[in-house]
Amino acid sequence: RARRRAMASRQGSSGGEPLTWRSDFDKFVVTANFERRGWERWGLAGDDDWNVYWANVYTVKQIFNPENGLRLGDRQMVNHFPNHYELTRKDLMVKNLKRYRKELEKEALGSGAYDRGGSSGRTAGSAHGVSDIGRHFSVQEQLDFVPLTFSLPADYSLFVEEFR
Repeated sequence: RARRRAMASRQGSSGGEPLTWRSDFDKFVVTANFERRGWERWGLAGDDDWNVYWANVYTVKQIFNPENGLRLGDRQMVNHFPNHYELTRKDLMVKNLKRYRKELEKEALGSGAYDRGGSSGRTAGSAHGVSDIGRHFSVQEQLDFVPLTFSLPADYSLFVEEFR
């Protein structure tokens, strides 16, 4: 059965066995799209042999609570993940990117190769498991995609100052 599911997840609606989906609520737009693709609805209580789980945030938090020890299989997807708001809320995403920047700076300082603006002497992402591509990036260059961000009304005075 596991082999059948692995094949189905690779083939999906392209001619192989259909994917299996489950949901904790019935939204017509979701169920109609799954059915239109020929996917099968999951129906066995206690069976974790499904490919797509369309769930609300609360359900995902309960199911994938660290205390439960449950993890997604290689061929399983959910529409939410715990603490998703850390990336989907702009203010929290910026907070996490700033924290990441500080970690990079601290790491670079520890290695003696830190230069805030120029080349750091380190390869792109080498400390974070990304392949060495031979080009050197500073901490500033690694995070230059982050725009100047303000959380109003708390940062109103900084906002006004920036655009004078």
